[in-house]
Amino acid sequence: MKDIYLIKETLKHEIANNTPDDAFKIIIKEMTKYYMENLNLDDEEVAILLIDKDKAILSFCQPEYLINSGMIPVSSNDSVVSEVYKNGADYIENNFQQQKHLNIFETIKTPDNEFKPIWKMIASALDDGEDKIGVIELSRRSVQKKMSGADFTQDDLTLLRNSQATFAAFLKSVLPENFRGTLK
Repeated sequence: MKDIYLIKETLKHEIANNTPDDAFKIIIKEMTKYYMENLNLDDEEVAILLIDKDKAILSFCQPEYLINSGMIPVSSNDSVVSEVYKNGADYIENNFQQQKHLNIFETIKTPDNEFKPIWKMIASALDDGEDKIGVIELSRRSVQKKMSGADFTQDDLTLLRNSQATFAAFLKSVLPENFRGTLK
């Protein structure tokens, strides 16, 4: 298991020794690696969405192939990430395809040129204790449900909840002004 305290030291170093734009990209990569390693996920199963300055739109900054694919209004009643952002409540669902949800982003082919629905998901607001800056959504995706891997557990959700604040604090310190789904 990758230790969040070691990552904190790495991120402090990266922020001190890089431009804010570069540090932002490094933090996103470190977050992605952390969840991939600790929860046995693929890159495309770690989604990080950030709120705009008006707190109206959530935009992807991870996975990379979804960065310029569109945005999700916080006002959406069909979006899990919108609900998680608005309510600040954690989310766990191991029968995700049976739930009402915004599925437009599941109709975009993944980098391996496949359509992979989300079968299982956990999510938590990115909240540093002062501000909600977005949502992190971890999923199990595959062409067929039987290939989607293990169910998420309460322990997985606890790991997400307990680590997100660390990442949120670092992200907030280097957040691009009015981030809206583009990375230079």
